[in-house]
Parts: sequence; C-alpha cells; structure tokens
Amino acid sequence: MKKLENLGEFTLLSIEDDAFNQELATAIFEDIPNITIYLASDGQEGLDIIKSKKIDIILLDLMMPKVSGLELLRIIKRDSRYSSIPVIVVTSKSHEKTTTYKLGADDFISKPYNPEELKLRVFNQLRIKKFNDLIGNISSSAQDNIDYLKDAIDIVDNSQKQLLNILGNMVHENGFYNKNTSKRLGEYAKLLGHLYGLNSTEADNIYYTMSIYDIGLLRIPKEQLDREDTKIFKKHPELGLEILEDIKETTLINMAKKVTLYHHENWDGTGYPYRMQGTEIPIYAQIASLVDFFDKLTTHRVYTTNTVSVMEALDIIKRERGLMFNPELVDLFIRNFTKFTDIKDRLS
Repeated sequence: MKKLENLGEFTLLSIEDDAFNQELATAIFEDIPNITIYLASDGQEGLDIIKSKKIDIILLDLMMPKVSGLELLRIIKRDSRYSSIPVIVVTSKSHEKTTTYKLGADDFISKPYNPEELKLRVFNQLRIKKFNDLIGNISSSAQDNIDYLKDAIDIVDNSQKQLLNILGNMVHENGFYNKNTSKRLGEYAKLLGHLYGLNSTEADNIYYTMSIYDIGLLRIPKEQLDREDTKIFKKHPELGLEILEDIKETTLINMAKKVTLYHHENWDGTGYPYRMQGTEIPIYAQIASLVDFFDKLTTHRVYTTNTVSVMEALDIIKRERGLMFNPELVDLFIRNFTKFTDIKDRLS
C-alpha cells in the first residue's frame, strides 16, 4: 500500500490473545517494508512492550487475560508518555465503542479484519500522529524548522483548514497577545467578504486564510517584532510566501498566498512590498488589510501596544478611505460597523 510506505518507518503493536487473529494481522502488513510489528498475547505483555519499545500505533483487543483491553486503554491514555499513541480498538459492540471512546480510543475495527480497511485505518491514524508530531517540533522562530510546516501541510492535504487554524494560533502566539486573534480576524474578513459579494466558498476560505496571513512572522525572532517600520518586519509578506510557495496548490492555498503577500499593499500605492495600487491588489488582500488594520488599532500586539477605542478606530479608517483602503470596502465597513464591533465584543 503506497500510502503506508510514504509514511516512513513505523511500529505497530498488536495486543490480542487469539493466535489466529495475531497471524492475520501480521499477514495483512507483510507487504509493507517499512513496518515493524510487535505482538503481545495479553494486556500485561502489551504494557511491557509499550514501556520498552517506541510504538507508533496500537491494535487492541478488549477481551484478554491479566490486564484487560479496557484497563490497558485507560492506562495508556492517562500516561503522558504514551497518550499520543493512536489506539485502534477491536470491537463490534456499540456499548463497547461508547466506553472505549470515552477512554480515548482513536478508532475501531471489527473482527475478522478486512485487510484494506485495517490498512486504511492504520494509515489515517499514523498520518494524524505524524502531523501532530511535526507540529509539536515546530519552533516559533527557528528557520530550520520551516520545512516541518510544508511536511505537515502535505500530510493533511485534505485537511488544510484544520492545519491553517493550528498554524494561525502559532503565528499569533508569536506576534500577538490575544488567544482569539485567528477566529476574530477570520470572522471580520468573512463578514466583509460577504458584504462585498464574495460567494460562500470564497468567504469561507478567507476566514481560514486570516489564520496565516502573517505566517512570515514565524521567520522573524520575537525580540525583533517590536516595531512595524523596520526592514526585517517589512520582509514578512515575502517570507510568508516562501513558506507557502511549495505547498500543493488548492483554491484555499492560492488565496492564502495572495493575502499573505499583498495584505500590506495600500490602495494609493504607498504600501509594500511592491507598491501596488487600486484594483491591482487582489480583493482578498484588500479585505484582509482593512480588517487587520481595525484589529491592530483596537487590540494589543507585540508591535502595537497602544490601542484606541473602536470609535476612534472608525474615524481613522474613514480618513484612510481612498488612501490605504478601497473606498467601497470602507463604506461597507462603516454601514455595518455594529456587526464588526459585535464580533470584537464576543471574541476579545
């Protein structure tokens, strides 16, 4: 199975007291060269292996001597050393699924195993684990770890929105103070997009794009994020594009690239990095620019600690009509201002 082969070396522990089912589980994966399989005939033996070997995924039967599957699952998921190991429980009884789900089981499968189904479930759980491991290895300011971002996005190419949320939280923790920044900015942009006439898919995508429009900040040490007018700060749109440029192209990623690169361009051509003006600037970046500016004026960030009231922010935005911002977007923002302040009140 090519997908499993692409995940690199991994280990599977099958904990099962039925010798036939153990042989079957082993046979199912015999054509996968990058897998090491450990077998345990009871819960205690399984626990001993977990403690002594690096295990990437567990296939767990519930009915076993010594230590039952339920008790072993409870032990695994309560121990921080092992709780991240995905556990696929072997059961077909609905009440057992409910119980094991509450204990932290990651997936279920019934006996006798369908070979392709088991491979698929193992692949899905390993992919999620690898994704989480990669995210856990990312340092917010370490250039050497940027490749982890690209690897993570490739792993979850069908779950890009989930990834953008996670990366957005990392970006905003690096540069902003408020834990709701990603969601707040997303809702601002989605609202303004709807008002402008974006279709539902575009509006939904811009919501997630606002999680990472400032992803270039990850390439700048936090101690250098105290001012917006420095050369290194003004590089963050291009640094952000470098992170995204090799990622598999989708409509969402294409939008994210445009917003990341152009969200500091101004309507009158005074912005950066390319001094674009007017409709040369993609509308998604224009929307992002306005809502980012409003949020920056009214919410503390590392590089803007002096904030103003929402009414003062509105006055400033009015003065930037036709200068920083598209006049049409400013008019929509003004006419619907209470909707934006409602979002702020809810997510500040």
